[in-house]
Amino acid sequence: MEKTDIHIIGLGNLGSAFLEGLMTSNKEHSIKVYELDTSVLEVYEKKYPENDYFNSFDEFKSGVLILCVKPQSINEIFVQIKDKIHEGVLICSPVAGLDIDHIEKSISNKIIRIMPNLLIRNNKGFIPYSKNYENDYLDFIQSTLNHLGRTKEFSEQYFPVITALSGSGPAWFFLLSNELINAGNKLGLSNQESEILVNEIIKGLPELISDDVTYPDLISKVKSPKGTTEAGLNSLKNDSFDTIILNAIEKATQRSIELSKELKSE
Repeated sequence: MEKTDIHIIGLGNLGSAFLEGLMTSNKEHSIKVYELDTSVLEVYEKKYPENDYFNSFDEFKSGVLILCVKPQSINEIFVQIKDKIHEGVLICSPVAGLDIDHIEKSISNKIIRIMPNLLIRNNKGFIPYSKNYENDYLDFIQSTLNHLGRTKEFSEQYFPVITALSGSGPAWFFLLSNELINAGNKLGLSNQESEILVNEIIKGLPELISDDVTYPDLISKVKSPKGTTEAGLNSLKNDSFDTIILNAIEKATQRSIELSKELKSE
């Protein structure tokens, strides 16, 4: 079976996560990486010498082109590559704010828009997607995305909030975890002791989570009437924890909408 070319442009946080995740795949891919920063490129050339690495753009003749580029740079990148992309190449965009119709103004290829997060590095991601074509072109969803994590198709209109919840999602949990560690420190524990307690909780939580159990159900299994957990939960409620979370998601969603408008105005 002929291997599918996977072209990854950019080795920032998301591009490197894609590369790391794909390197544990079934090897049905021929991976080609494009990164203008030669010092970054050299790191991955040494780590994964079986791939092809480039610090400039050549013809993209077949396979899938994954655009792991910051929103502020994507229009400039398109100017450089749009005439080098052959008709049969599938465009995969995880760029925040980059709508499919904006890409279609530059090229007429099949396009799949995705919003993964860094968990794809360990093949534990959730990958929402929307596309402008039918079926599974190049078997990309089944053979590639499903290896990196669970996938689900969404209407593209929901991508701003999907970006806020899922794309940015790990940061919300990392922040909460860091604040739990800080609280432990302020109440007498060493930083190392607090980190052990919080990290072990995080490691064990996936065992409790399933599609059949709700988060209120899980909370009820931890708290007891007039107990320590209930006291803390009541404090969060009194401090409008729900409003704090809603405001953060709304701000992130709005920023995604703004990015889309900024890209279209350039």
